[in-house]
Amino acid sequence: MLSATVISTVMALSAPTTQISIPTFPSVGIEAQTKSTSTSFKPIYSLSKSEGQIIFSPEYMNAINTLHGYLSLQYDWDGYGGKAPTFDLISAGERLLFTFQNYAFKVPKLMLSGSGEIGFYWENGNEYAEITCDNSESYTFVYMKDKIPFIEEDKAIHSGFSSDLTTRISNINRSA
Repeated sequence: MLSATVISTVMALSAPTTQISIPTFPSVGIEAQTKSTSTSFKPIYSLSKSEGQIIFSPEYMNAINTLHGYLSLQYDWDGYGGKAPTFDLISAGERLLFTFQNYAFKVPKLMLSGSGEIGFYWENGNEYAEITCDNSESYTFVYMKDKIPFIEEDKAIHSGFSSDLTTRISNINRSA
C-alpha cells in the first residue's frame, strides 16, 4: 500500500497529519482509510517557494508562531471579554509578515487587542510605526515622530504598501 499525506492547498496541517492509505493498483475504484484525524489547522503561507509557496526566515518564523498561537485563544482571553482573532485575520497577518520580510524590514513586535485586532509595530527612540488589522481585507498604518502623527487608514492588504509607509518603516529599521 502507498501512504500519502493529504494537505489542503489553502491551509496546512500541523502534526499529526491525516494519513490516507491508497492501494498501489486499484482494480475497481480506490479505497481509503483514515489512520489519524487528530489535526489542528494553521494558515498556509510558509512552505517552499519551489512548490509555489513561501518560506519565512527563522526570525520571521518566530513571529508566525506567535501569530499562530493566537488561534488557541478563547473568548475572554484577557479577563475583560477579549475576542480571539479570526482564522482569516491570522492568515492576513501572515501575508503582511511575508510582505514585511520582502521589504527587508526588521521583524516587528506583535500585539493583540481585546477586540480581536492584530497589530505589528516597530519603535526606535522618538519614532514609532504600527500596522493594525481588524479585518482580513485592510490595514491601518500609524507613524509617529516627535509626537507628530501620520496615518493611512483602510488600505487594502492585497494592493501593497505606499512609499510613505515603506520609507518610514525603513527609516526606523535603519536607525534601530
